[in-house]
Amino acid sequence: MGLDSFYIPPFVETFLIFLMIEIFTGVLTNVFIVVVNVHDWLRGQSLNSSDQLVVSLALSNFCFSCINAATIVCSIFFSSLFLKDYVFYALYCIMSYSIYSSSWLSAWLCLFFCVKIISFKDGCMGWLKTKITAVVPWLILLSQVFSIASSVPIIWTFTTVYASNATEGFPSNGTVKVVGYKIDPTYNMLSLLINCFVPFMFVMVTTGRIIVSLCAHTRHMKQNMEDHGPSLKAQQGAARTMLSLLILYLIFYVVELGLGFLSMIDPLYWVCFLLIFSFPTIQSVIFITGNAKMKQTCLKIMKICAKHLPDTPSH
Repeated sequence: MGLDSFYIPPFVETFLIFLMIEIFTGVLTNVFIVVVNVHDWLRGQSLNSSDQLVVSLALSNFCFSCINAATIVCSIFFSSLFLKDYVFYALYCIMSYSIYSSSWLSAWLCLFFCVKIISFKDGCMGWLKTKITAVVPWLILLSQVFSIASSVPIIWTFTTVYASNATEGFPSNGTVKVVGYKIDPTYNMLSLLINCFVPFMFVMVTTGRIIVSLCAHTRHMKQNMEDHGPSLKAQQGAARTMLSLLILYLIFYVVELGLGFLSMIDPLYWVCFLLIFSFPTIQSVIFITGNAKMKQTCLKIMKICAKHLPDTPSH
């Protein structure tokens, strides 16, 4: 999402309304996830490993939504400030950090489900299965440190793009007009490969492994006329969450790459922007619907809100 020349066409005003709605919804749903889990923690309930990962993901998505909002506000209402190098670098670094962090945390969440669901007895995975509860906090910390370490060096890969017109580029006061920034494609590709493609492979491999295992287990139970217990239903719910994350990240990365081949004056560019900005909301909905505790809390809140809505007069 680097910018050679940040220009917002007139037709984008309609898109911006939807973008701000998506950002607000993303902030709201991810704050809900954090509040529900923190509330339980304050009441003395310990957060299990999956809850820790989901809360970390919600905070990362909250950061992504907020930085997107800041980028839109600055680019529209404070365009001169937006093109200041320190402002642009800060926004881009934080956005990159939130994307990388979310990718790694999702990979660890899928790895956690895989280790908990599948029976590993020997080797590295067997050891990890016995230590996963203690390992998860370190994985969360490692992913944050690595995401920051990958995002900060981006600052030194940017080159400033100036106005091509000599008259426009060198005004009477002697200053040069900055119209955008270019990121070094080599570093950008390497960073995306490490922080997006590698986590995506984790998600894909662990999800595929669980689906194969659950299908074999379900077939075995049918052959032996056994009932599907609550444990199997919980495992199937985890598999659905992982599969949803896999599809979501696949769409996100394809759209993200597609932006590099589209012009900002192309309506399809802004359709892709809508899809990217919907990422935090969709991911939070996946977590809420896949977690019984958060799903019940959400339904309770919706019922309370419905009671306070004014009744429509009947004719």
